[in-house]
Amino acid sequence: MSRRDEAPAGQQPERIPHRRKPRPEPWYAPGLRFECTACGKCCTNHGEFNAVYANREEREALARHFGLTREEFDGRYCEPVAGGVSFKSAGDACVFLRDGKCSVYALRPSQCRTFPFWPELIASEDSWQRDVASFCPGAGKG
Repeated sequence: MSRRDEAPAGQQPERIPHRRKPRPEPWYAPGLRFECTACGKCCTNHGEFNAVYANREEREALARHFGLTREEFDGRYCEPVAGGVSFKSAGDACVFLRDGKCSVYALRPSQCRTFPFWPELIASEDSWQRDVASFCPGAGKG
């Protein structure tokens, strides 16, 4: 009386799970070694990577650190860029890079805290080699 895909009144039809193809493992599945050497090289401009984005909360924390309002901090240390607000550059490096070290390390923005594990940098082994390992002495360590 009832077909296979119909359920008796008041019951849900039986769901047949769809089998999904397993996703291939990412190239870094065997492990991706990195240990920060505090060399400061990631704080310099590298091709298209020439902005240090900081959100409002991060800039407010830095402003308090310097005894400034956020507006004063932004005017002194930041500039609008496509996609948000970036720290200004001093030459080819972040304005907070001093003597090869980050002068605001404890308050650095999440962009800096998460380097080099940005999606665009780990998307392929080629991007990792080109945009990280080519200049960062911490790649392959740890």
